[in-house]
Amino acid sequence: MIRTLATRIAHALITLFAVSLLCFALLQAAPGDYFTTLTLEPGLSTRTLDSLRREADPHATLVQRYLSWCGSMLRGDMGHSLAYHMPVRDLLAPRILNTLLLSAAGLAGAWIVGLLLAAIHGRFATLVHAFAALLWSIPDPVLAFLFLLAALRFHAMAPLPLDTSNPFVSLATAGRFLHAISLPALAMSLGYLPLILRHAQSGVAAARSAPAVEGAEVRGLPRRTVWLRYLLPEAANPLISLFGLGIGSLLSASLFVEVLFGWPGLGPLLLSAIFQRDTLVVVAGVFASALLLIAGNLIADLLLWLHDPRLREASS
Repeated sequence: MIRTLATRIAHALITLFAVSLLCFALLQAAPGDYFTTLTLEPGLSTRTLDSLRREADPHATLVQRYLSWCGSMLRGDMGHSLAYHMPVRDLLAPRILNTLLLSAAGLAGAWIVGLLLAAIHGRFATLVHAFAALLWSIPDPVLAFLFLLAALRFHAMAPLPLDTSNPFVSLATAGRFLHAISLPALAMSLGYLPLILRHAQSGVAAARSAPAVEGAEVRGLPRRTVWLRYLLPEAANPLISLFGLGIGSLLSASLFVEVLFGWPGLGPLLLSAIFQRDTLVVVAGVFASALLLIAGNLIADLLLWLHDPRLREASS
């Protein structure tokens, strides 16, 4: 297990290096830069613009800029944002936390409802399949937009206004926090739900034919006991893998919902940084998303190793 973990960590480091280098190179190869967008500002003189451009060292090569960014990553500040005039670390930290809160709430709701619906069988299972098919047929952006229109129409659960200067000011109280997070989290839950429900239903259907499950049903054990002690553990492997993918998508899955509902997370910040050509902010956001994706896969592998004794025997 230790050797496998060391190999996965080495692969993760190589992946992070490749992702950061590719993202950095693509952004640097795009025409224009942050100062090109500043030329549209009517109150900014040419002398001031030239002075700002010289401070950014425009003659540095791609390799020099990438090495400078790697040094800033090792120092922990992730570089300096040109648009916000502050370290990228201080800019991203509260936004990433808000994104994680929203994504975790949406993912947790989808898992709870998905597992409960997957436990339904018999005549009501047809209604569950129809409900899942309906959610599959509606694209996630359309579903989130419908929720937003309904909230604005009935003046219920109005979206939280975005505060780019200090995202935590509008989340000061628990009541306002729950009021603000409920609608976007619900939209995210319904986006996650069809995938979780399909995997849960297929896993439960396959696990019903397991000898342990059939033996528990023959002995006449209560349905809740059969579900929790026998059926769910038999169907856990694919669900654990899906759970790891859900952890990996915590930063990326909610970006559209954040922009649509004005949630002060990573999505609006990255969108603004892309338009302003604030390269280091975009690179840091992509790097954080890739890091979480790798961490999610590692967590899923660890949970599978702990849950399935066959994997432990194979690794030993």
